[in-house]
Amino acid sequence: MPLPGIGVAPAAGSLYNELASVTRRAFVPRLFVQIYYGSPTLFYMTGNAQRAAGGLNQVTLPAQGNSMVQGQFTGYGGGFNSPTITPGIQNLQFNLAYWVVPVPLPFGETVIQATDREISILKARMNDVYAVTRQQMATRAFSNNGSNPLLPDSFQNAFDNGTNFPTYGGISRNTNTNFQGQYINLNSGTFSLGTAGFTRASMARVLAYVTDQSGGEAPTFVVMHPADYATLNADFIGNEQQFVNPGGSYSMDTAVRSSFPNLNVSGIPIFADHFCPIGNVFGVNTKYTAMYLSEDAAFDFSGFYSLVPLGQIGQQGVVVVGYDLLSAKPKSGFWGYNLQGASWS
Repeated sequence: MPLPGIGVAPAAGSLYNELASVTRRAFVPRLFVQIYYGSPTLFYMTGNAQRAAGGLNQVTLPAQGNSMVQGQFTGYGGGFNSPTITPGIQNLQFNLAYWVVPVPLPFGETVIQATDREISILKARMNDVYAVTRQQMATRAFSNNGSNPLLPDSFQNAFDNGTNFPTYGGISRNTNTNFQGQYINLNSGTFSLGTAGFTRASMARVLAYVTDQSGGEAPTFVVMHPADYATLNADFIGNEQQFVNPGGSYSMDTAVRSSFPNLNVSGIPIFADHFCPIGNVFGVNTKYTAMYLSEDAAFDFSGFYSLVPLGQIGQQGVVVVGYDLLSAKPKSGFWGYNLQGASWS
């Protein structure tokens, strides 16, 4: 609705009403969305997603949890004990989670927007389907989804040590501890970081620890909330150096870069993600951890179907995506919790 009494527009009254009746509003034919956040973690995991198809368990990962042979030292005669067959392979088994977004196309909208539209509501709605789906997937990647069997697995499921998720992929972590992830209290015990949050030194210490515990393989990346990331970033900023180019020309327009969009500690990139809960840090090794995306429901749209059989003039469609976020080797990553010192809350 036009706003009276602002700038050159007259105050509310007969003069303004007359002007509003015969004058079109200036209109920017673009829709500016106000409500969503980006997720670099989801972008990375989706870009490297693995295919999954049908079956009772759409993703089954054979995993070795015990030694299958035994070795021994021998002497001059070369004797050794006969080998014993020891089963060591189990299947981690998962079903994909399916996210659906119904899309309405009512009769009135179709007629009214057939011509003379500035913004296509249908196009905006279809873009919103993708945005809503992305927000949901990004949120679920970092949350505790164990209470609802319809929800996908997350980094929490994958890297827990049995405290919160005693069973993973149908295997008991309490019975077979080799399927435990690295669930680390960052403010007690081994690390006890206190209230200061991460520094370069403390982050390097954590990364060395988790690399050792995972069998010598470092995480591919580490992700944390921007508030926790800002605290670590401040430790870097305090040691920045700006180098001047001798003989160079400098003015008010000369740009000086400061701070960092991502950090690198011990050769491991660290970045911020809005959806990662404050006080939590996740380290992911993408050699073992991936998103599995259904080849039959990979952001697929059904097309629009008539609602006439239901006694309504209009159409309806649905977008479907089947996926899960899984780790074939939980100890390859870590979930650090109880991190203090966030720059805001």
